[in-house]
Amino acid sequence: MKKYIYIVQVTRQLSIDILNNFSKQGAEIHLITGIIESNYEALDPKIKVTSFINHNSTSTIKRLLTWSIFTVCSFFYVLFSSKKNELILVTTPPFLIFIGLFFKKVRNQNYHLIIWDLYPDVIINFGVLKETSLIIRTWKKLNFKCFNCASTIFTLGKHLSSAIEKYTKKEVTIIPNWVNAEFLKPIPRNENLFAIKHQLTDKLVVMYSGNLGMTHDIESIVYTAEILKNNTNIHFVIIGDGVKKVKITKMVEEKNLKNVLLLPYQDKETLPYSLGCADIGIVTLSQGAENISVPSKTYYMLAAGSAILALSSAASELGILIEKHQCGRVFDKPDIQKIADFIIYLSQNNDELSMFKENSRNASFYYTPQNAKLYYKYICNK
Repeated sequence: MKKYIYIVQVTRQLSIDILNNFSKQGAEIHLITGIIESNYEALDPKIKVTSFINHNSTSTIKRLLTWSIFTVCSFFYVLFSSKKNELILVTTPPFLIFIGLFFKKVRNQNYHLIIWDLYPDVIINFGVLKETSLIIRTWKKLNFKCFNCASTIFTLGKHLSSAIEKYTKKEVTIIPNWVNAEFLKPIPRNENLFAIKHQLTDKLVVMYSGNLGMTHDIESIVYTAEILKNNTNIHFVIIGDGVKKVKITKMVEEKNLKNVLLLPYQDKETLPYSLGCADIGIVTLSQGAENISVPSKTYYMLAAGSAILALSSAASELGILIEKHQCGRVFDKPDIQKIADFIIYLSQNNDELSMFKENSRNASFYYTPQNAKLYYKYICNK
């Protein structure tokens, strides 16, 4: 039986499902991580865990520092472990893939890549560094080597697969995200503890829940709330943390928006109620990230039965999903007035809102934890 080392700095439910399936199949798999964040299922206690520094996304400096420290710690752990262990490397942080290349070259150790965000493309698309810079040119050259030496490469969708294929001729295996539709499901408002606690039982709730990161257009949500601040039937809820948290908090305070509720990440006991409270779930993907990132929160909103309001390109993976399942509306450009008009329209047309919500819930059954089993199937057959 092969032995595996799975490395990811933030171990969320997708990784937990993958790891648990390996364990259930009898494989020996060891997790190296910074933090474990489960919701509907905990990590199998038989899986050995080694913990290093957690990811800190509150600033660019802290992000890079914690990424780098975690990568270095992981490198030395692998260095002093058996070369017979195969590595499974997730792009959180993005530097991890270089570990795979090093040990493949030095001691012919096999590794597998799970590309959930593609770097340095993210950095280029957001103008952090120019494509002609030495760092980017070097990183791209390393990507060619890393991807071509990997035993298998996994990603989430066709757009991301196409972007990866610029670096390699190897086959890229697409495994879509998933969600447990039993853990997350619609909850009647009068039974929803989150709605009752925050006095939202008689409101149309427009919710953003997730990372307040650089690829997320949270500002447009606040501007939309400003337009609708005198509509007492509509309330906005923004849940999460990240580099934009301070900025968004300041915007809400300065605009004196009583119709916006800002909250930190909710614990796993509250999560089904918080997400189950959303009539309209907002998913953002800023221009430049459409083809190199797929927001996992989309699938959670689907399971919760929320109409999806997407701030993204209609041609993106996200836009294609919404069009396919007819579960919401995509706004290519952040036209704040049009977004506000759409929210008002749904607040006044319950049949349309109900149709979107029902379609979302039905769509979630296409993206189940069964997808996690495919990682074991492809990796262990290599």
